[in-house]
Amino acid sequence: MKRFMMAAMVPALLLGCSEQNKQHSSQQPQQPGFLEGFFHIEANVITIKTADDKPISGAQVLIGDALNSPFSGNFLTTNASGQVEIPAAWTSPTAVTVQAAGYIRATYLAQSPAAMTIILRPIKNGSAQYEVKGAALDLPVKNNDDQVDFGLVMPAFTKLDLLSFNLDSVISPQSDTISALGQEIKVPSNISLPKQSEKYSFFTITLDKPLYRTYFGQKGVNRLVAVKGRFPFKDTVDAMRGGKEFYELINMFKISGAGIRDLDVQGNSQLNIPAGELSFTDSKKITAPAVRGDELFIAVGVANQSGYMIPTDIKNVGSNKSMTLNTLAGSDQKVLAVLKKSADMKSGNDRMSATLLPFEAQTAPKMLPLINDPSFVGQNEVVFPQFNTVEGVNPIATYSVISSQIEVQQGPAKVTIMNPEWEVYASKWVTGMKLPNWPQGSRGNGKKRWEVSFIGSQTASQAQLGPAIIDAATHVTHSSVSY
Repeated sequence: MKRFMMAAMVPALLLGCSEQNKQHSSQQPQQPGFLEGFFHIEANVITIKTADDKPISGAQVLIGDALNSPFSGNFLTTNASGQVEIPAAWTSPTAVTVQAAGYIRATYLAQSPAAMTIILRPIKNGSAQYEVKGAALDLPVKNNDDQVDFGLVMPAFTKLDLLSFNLDSVISPQSDTISALGQEIKVPSNISLPKQSEKYSFFTITLDKPLYRTYFGQKGVNRLVAVKGRFPFKDTVDAMRGGKEFYELINMFKISGAGIRDLDVQGNSQLNIPAGELSFTDSKKITAPAVRGDELFIAVGVANQSGYMIPTDIKNVGSNKSMTLNTLAGSDQKVLAVLKKSADMKSGNDRMSATLLPFEAQTAPKMLPLINDPSFVGQNEVVFPQFNTVEGVNPIATYSVISSQIEVQQGPAKVTIMNPEWEVYASKWVTGMKLPNWPQGSRGNGKKRWEVSFIGSQTASQAQLGPAIIDAATHVTHSSVSY
């Protein structure tokens, strides 16, 4: 019976192939053949899936650097199972690029003709911005003790967020204004300051900014963290009056606990968060490497809570110096170390080197060097800076993302955010990248940013390409160019 079915399908298959061959010079991808509707030859297919393991049908797959290059018939469409059969004409390593409606285009470089699975991430609708505001609760306010009690509210982080860490996600670059000593003082918008009074010289100053505000670009369930802490009032006011930026004052912050809440964001929302449900009673020491005079080394204690990373402390550590960070006892304790240029902190440049490691009793992380920005050598081609790894860190991947830069309104401020359009993965550290020529048009106009991250690991010598590379990553060095 099985032989009879196969024999019956041969004419239909040949007819399908004949019709497809007529379309090889077209810019329309080949549709899946009749045979693919009956059998999924797992050892000889490319499978396109979502991050939650669902097949993506109708995805377009380009094998090579352009239509009909390096062979005819290299532009295909996935079937209902999210699969295309690997063409026999594919005989040597080349790029594989996939695009599907609602997803970020992805390219996997230097792929051999073998079964593979490519994961696509959904496109974010970055033009929408939803404000969440509320109060951090259960702060132990005591007047006239020269200590300001505060709550710092932020989204909970994933490992991917941490290895592309931006201090702005912890201390908002946006500000709200409070009055003190007849002057207006700008306070980060994601800080909650319950009403409290402190003395400054001969004056009693009342601080009252009970509501934090933060923003999300997507609807759905988001996890927020309210961290509680204290800072000395007089010393902090003096430093800010002297022109210090808020990030320069982080060593004055004493963080002691946090609370966590999930919120289904469907529009502008309000959420009060108790900030004392978790107590950061454990502590561990971190030692900074040798840091240049124009660089900053920032250490963040982290508690891994079911895949979400909760900040437990943050400090600016001097070159070859040691500091103690608070952390959550009984949790999966980690430490995030970030190296930045001081000038980049002030300008907002995203260049950085980061590592995320288990937080031992004494941790002394080694950092990949900071790198220069990519340089264009053609319309769709860049070269990357070359550098050496550090002892014990294996080069496992290069990740690039090309994003459109769009301006959105967040409260009273206009903010530039990145909308990812195209991701590119390589299974080693590469010296440059050239984007394939997608058959169906350009990526559109407007300002773009091309980012590159060189990913290393202390625990793996190779990693699966795609979003899963983050599982093996311990080190990243990152830079970008706008155009």
